[in-house]
Amino acid sequence: MRRIASSFWIATPLALLGGCSVLLDFDECTSDDHCDAGLSCVDARCVEQQPAELVVTESITVDTIWDSSDEVVLDGVIFVAPGATLTIRSGTTVRGREGSALVVESGARLLARGTEFEPIVFTSAKPVGMRLPGDWGGVALLGRAPTNVAGPVLEGIEQTDQAGFGGADSQWSCGVLEFVRIEFAGYALEQDAELNGLTLAGCGAGTLVSHVQVHYGLDDGVEVFGGSVHLSNVVVSRAQDDGLDWDLGWTGAGQFLVVQQDDQGDNGIEASNQKDEQDAQPRSAPRLWNVSLVGSGAGGSQRALTLKEGSGGTLANLLVIGHPIEAIDVRDAATVAQVQAGGFALEHALMFDVGVDGMHYFPTVEEETELMPEDERDDDEGFDEGAFFTADSRVVLGMDPGLPLAHDPTMPSWVPGAIAGEVATDPPPALFDGFDEQARYVGAFQPGVTPWTANWTAFPLN
Repeated sequence: MRRIASSFWIATPLALLGGCSVLLDFDECTSDDHCDAGLSCVDARCVEQQPAELVVTESITVDTIWDSSDEVVLDGVIFVAPGATLTIRSGTTVRGREGSALVVESGARLLARGTEFEPIVFTSAKPVGMRLPGDWGGVALLGRAPTNVAGPVLEGIEQTDQAGFGGADSQWSCGVLEFVRIEFAGYALEQDAELNGLTLAGCGAGTLVSHVQVHYGLDDGVEVFGGSVHLSNVVVSRAQDDGLDWDLGWTGAGQFLVVQQDDQGDNGIEASNQKDEQDAQPRSAPRLWNVSLVGSGAGGSQRALTLKEGSGGTLANLLVIGHPIEAIDVRDAATVAQVQAGGFALEHALMFDVGVDGMHYFPTVEEETELMPEDERDDDEGFDEGAFFTADSRVVLGMDPGLPLAHDPTMPSWVPGAIAGEVATDPPPALFDGFDEQARYVGAFQPGVTPWTANWTAFPLN
């Protein structure tokens, strides 16, 4: 600290000081030099430095950088136009006002690289203690990777000329999201058309999505529309709808994904191909390894996984715990055909505490009719999920993974006991750059090891 203070004076020191100021209060100052690091001299007082507020109201049409010295506030739907790159540096906080969202158009890029100790945070512009799901829209990345429908447009966006996505480039890069949190999103820009916390639409394998948390959003946590983007180390906590939702021909991959559901939430994963043409190509068929699906533990009408509209895919090393309704629901005949033909595969899973009594993993049609509203009941022609998925030893039911804090809303722990490493597993092939082919345990977290969520995630209530 550079300041001079005294409660009594003697002649010689005062003479030596000459024109220097003598401050009688340790908070008084005449310049920033008199203040500690991190403090500034304002109105003759040392006060904590506040970042300058940068209110963004218009589309970003040229390369732009936001950093932690800016208090970025989104006012309205902010588009990043084709040809422009928005770079967000580590430690930056972006706050969204009501009705706002960040939409990175097809042909633009978002480079958001946080760090473990300085994540980038997208959150509500409301004060801490007053924030709620749906306070603002969320983040959407649009690209030119293939989808299975012609001319798709991101729902909820009035500017349809800026909301298109899809193309023929499976390697298309929408940019980078690394060590990023997205909180309190899901605002409905149109009636019954809420935005998701994070939307990846037509993003290709050149996109990097790693160490991303979507927390307490009003709609889905992460929704993937087509494309071939890969996901790694992704957390969805307390989504009010589905945790991870895919549609329109997603053919990417993922590893280390965890969904923690809220009482108001729906499916841990909702998997779709296409509503109007259920056998449309490319068919949704992502390959996911080391996934933890954590229900609310009590209450609600949640399933771990709902497969519908012809979706395929692979789920390997799955850990399911605490879903009140059932583990897996295959919703319709087109999806049953995919499952029976091997288009969807469940390769090793451990399931615990599922169903109304904690031991009812796959209810019968009659039981499901009693539990679910009419618009959520099956049309799967009597397909028996329980018999199919437990026909061999790849699925283990009723074994406690040791997760007493899995449902905690503010300080959850998803690192299982040693049993998670003793169940048979199927690690990912080496062809996926950045995936851990040595991860021989079920679920998203290695037993006995500090979780990859440490330091950069957060679970605020409001």
